Amino acid sequence: NGLACVKRDGKFGFINKDGKEVIKPIYDMFSNFENGLACVEKNNKHGFIDKEGKEVIKLVYDGAWHFSEGLACVKKNGKLGFINKEGKEVIKPIYDGASNFEEGLAHIKKDGYWGLINKEGEEVVKPIYDEISEFKEDFASVKKDGKYGYINKKGIEVVKPIYDGASDFKQDLARVEKDGKFGLIDKEGKEIVSPIYDLFGGFHNGLANVMRNDKWGFINKEGKEVIEPVYGGVGDFFEGLARIKKDFFYCFGYCGFINKKGEEVIKPVYDMASNFVNGLACVKRDGKFGFINK
Repeated sequence: NGLACVKRDGKFGFINKDGKEVIKPIYDMFSNFENGLACVEKNNKHGFIDKEGKEVIKLVYDGAWHFSEGLACVKKNGKLGFINKEGKEVIKPIYDGASNFEEGLAHIKKDGYWGLINKEGEEVVKPIYDEISEFKEDFASVKKDGKYGYINKKGIEVVKPIYDGASDFKQDLARVEKDGKFGLIDKEGKEIVSPIYDLFGGFHNGLANVMRNDKWGFINKEGKEVIEPVYGGVGDFFEGLARIKKDFFYCFGYCGFINKKGEEVIKPVYDMASNFVNGLACVKRDGKFGFINK
């Protein structure tokens, strides 16, 4: 932005590239300039200045944060609200907690519960949830009475809070937990994979590793077990092959490789093996290292 912050006698100001003091060192704290404005603090009050040092938003707030999507969260008398770049309080400070706006929505907390508001201050989601995650693929997980579900950006509860745990949606699927077991749901709440697995890895190249009864295998995105859980440990698929180990959890010691059909194309005879990169994998046997091809 062409300005550098300087400190003198415990106060902060700004100089330009020629070393000229364009903003006198009079502030106790500052933030970087974003979109032409910087948040500053003096005598425990916060406001915003422009690059000429003009206080475009007076220092009247107990706290202030950077602008996001044209609005900044501010604190006044212990409550949070939002102002625009003209300093107008477009959303009055009435909330106990608040996040920055992202894609037109901000998380807000009131009386111990979380909801969502739009830029007009309308409560798209009433503050009724114990937790609301960030939106991923237009869905956010919510927690209510100890159970997790999902809402969309219209505030509709598309998946009722019935699960003990819930992850973000990735490629239209989300991992959920129920009674200590893991499964998969789609964005309509349909259980693509019932919660039957002890552990559930992420999808990589179309397949996810899963553990059941201490053995690992693979499922596809339709929930089909394409490789039965018979291995002590597995890695993700790289270049069409995945590391496997028959007897123990980690893929070290007597490692081999399987293809996506579950065929053991390289028998588990190595003490250690890396993933394949550019057609080669590093392996260890009898204390020595070498490389193998596919």
